Amino acid sequence: MNNTILAILYTLNFMAFVTEMTVKSAVRVIALAIVLGEYTWTGAQVVYNNRRNIVATVNNIRNDVGNKFMYAS
Repeated sequence: MNNTILAILYTLNFMAFVTEMTVKSAVRVIALAIVLGEYTWTGAQVVYNNRRNIVATVNNIRNDVGNKFMYAS
């Protein structure tokens, strides 16, 4: 084979490799986005279902921190 044919074949091989890596990376990014979306949705549901307990706990913490800055009379 002459140099021109070899250059064309090497270029095609390189382009096939780049295309394959691009597709694999895109699939991984899409899968990661789906998983993170599911985690976000589940977390939002947990926070919404326990919102009263969360507010009560945060309020108690706020009151405890506020009491640290009160002067004893």
